[in-house]
Amino acid sequence: MKILIVEDYPKINQMLAIYARKDGHEVKQVYDGEIALETTKNEKFDVILLDLMLPGIQGEELIKLIRKVSDVYIIVLSAKIDVKDRIDVITIGADDYMTKPFSIEEVMAKIRNLEKRLILNHPNIYTFNHSHLKVLPLSREVYVNNELIYLTQYEYDVLMYLLKHPNIVFSREAIIEHCFSHSDAFDRVIDVFIKNIRKKIDLLPGQSYIKTHYGVGYQFVGERDE
Repeated sequence: MKILIVEDYPKINQMLAIYARKDGHEVKQVYDGEIALETTKNEKFDVILLDLMLPGIQGEELIKLIRKVSDVYIIVLSAKIDVKDRIDVITIGADDYMTKPFSIEEVMAKIRNLEKRLILNHPNIYTFNHSHLKVLPLSREVYVNNELIYLTQYEYDVLMYLLKHPNIVFSREAIIEHCFSHSDAFDRVIDVFIKNIRKKIDLLPGQSYIKTHYGVGYQFVGERDE
């Protein structure tokens, strides 16, 4: 999994990173709340390990800002031990809370359990049309003919939503509701996303993974590999 460590104390940050990399995870380390926010806007993570007392933006405010754009799993690591503080942090959007000093082995065990749940709930890979198209949900990577293709965050979200429900025709409004609840996207923007996705992943001209139902919406029609 891809993990973002947001901790301003270098020794703790580095120890968490060492153990996470030892478990095979991809790790990004930051030491400041503002840098952490910018990083979450530009990169997709599976887990954030977050200290609350940070320079720049405090952890509580950072959680609120992240929750406007992402449902990433957030584990708070904090010296605040008051029960009310813990409840408040969970209420604003954190998924788990561990008090300092903590066992790094316990943190890694939590991440391993989370990874198991993600794998059970989401296939490691979707492949279509004899592996012409491959989508890796955990890393948000898309391959066409084994070549990594760049999709924007919104393009990826639209593609994933459609391919996970291949028998359903979705209106533009439905796609906006499910993929853009925190943005000001309007219906015609969906047409632009679909056009861009087609350019990047389609088999041949005239053979599209996404079918247009004129006046109704869009449907994913790729043939899922067994």
